[in-house]
Amino acid sequence: QSPTMSAEWDAPKEDTSHPDSCIRLASAVHRFRCPKPNPDRKISFAKSFATSGKHEKTRKVMLKTDDARKRLKDAVLAGTVSHERVVAEARRYQPFIHQVLVSCKFQPEMARLDERLVFEWASGVEMSTKYFKSEAIMMDLTMCIVCEGLGKAGVATESSIAGEFAAASREYAAAAGIFQFLGDDHLPKWVARGSRTGEDDLPVECCADTAKGLSILFQANAQQMAVATVLIKPGTPNYSLLAKLCLGIQEQLDEFVCHMREAAFTQMARIEKDFFILVTFQISLQQALSLYFYARSLWEQQSEYGLAIAILSEATVHLRTRDSVTSSIGMPDVGKNPALKALSNDLNDLRQHMGKLLHLWEKDNSAVYFDSVPQKVPADKKLEKGICMNKVEKYHFADVDPVLLSLPEDALKRSDSDLARELQEKLNQGFDD
Repeated sequence: QSPTMSAEWDAPKEDTSHPDSCIRLASAVHRFRCPKPNPDRKISFAKSFATSGKHEKTRKVMLKTDDARKRLKDAVLAGTVSHERVVAEARRYQPFIHQVLVSCKFQPEMARLDERLVFEWASGVEMSTKYFKSEAIMMDLTMCIVCEGLGKAGVATESSIAGEFAAASREYAAAAGIFQFLGDDHLPKWVARGSRTGEDDLPVECCADTAKGLSILFQANAQQMAVATVLIKPGTPNYSLLAKLCLGIQEQLDEFVCHMREAAFTQMARIEKDFFILVTFQISLQQALSLYFYARSLWEQQSEYGLAIAILSEATVHLRTRDSVTSSIGMPDVGKNPALKALSNDLNDLRQHMGKLLHLWEKDNSAVYFDSVPQKVPADKKLEKGICMNKVEKYHFADVDPVLLSLPEDALKRSDSDLARELQEKLNQGFDD
């Protein structure tokens, strides 16, 4: 055996497995804030229902409602927000505020307040931190559910940063279920009940179409975590499955953007700009990763080497920085976008890895396999459709019983102006009596 042959034979094989940067990029998501109530706005159901809620059981419910609301308020306004705590407190408050709402709905003539209830909330997803004001108890219930949904997304983000991708995927599926419930069930009912409150007067999370959009987004995020779960396992992953999963993520993110543009354009304009920059980045990245994994699956099958090279070459094109803002292929300029700066090193690492792998394959093909490399990937050889796992954990909204509201005899003698004012208040609260 010649010395050169022996040297080649003994040379350690280059490690061409996917780098850690691939896992970090594939699982990169936007971290939303939790909605915040105005800390200066004092709410007391016990005081507001002091007259009509004199019944012992009713009074206890009102005091518990006050306590639960304060605990949720403290959780979201904490210096360092614990998303686990926000979720727990939102769950605790929800049946109480729901019970107050149902009690007013079933006994509207008795639902007279000693003190006005004015709720003020700032959005968790908008650029602006201004407070939206409403007297509708429905708004407080809705924002409580939103706290749970965005709290779940926050827990998922923290789990993904800790490398606990399977747990993160489950939490995103729960967040998707909460916003699906808001978009398909809860919020349309509020509108149907004749609420005069326009969507511009409420946080974007209170818009049914935005909630539907967030449900699609969180399903895509859940699938990103499922991909990361596969990638962190030792050994060679199922490249064919990964290719379809990444294409599915790209399709869901595209669906999210299209839905927001078509159904919630005015709300979309109010949402943080950095968030949409990251979505654009992820759409291009998932497209590149889908091609990369598809190429690797073909190479592993040891049949279509030329096609694998052409597909990997196309993946490297999708990882390049776009020629212009209007260009549809390539990445947004990571260097110019503060929102993406943290991903810069990992993106460069992934580019180098793909470039190196492409060079090795071309070298092997020209020396060993001699398979022709198509200039362009034929349409019939591309992946037609991705896999969308549609990970959604159904949200359970428990039924509650009303508590008794009653008024002294003389309080029931009402003038026409009283009746008119109360009718107006009921309309503001969005009841459908």
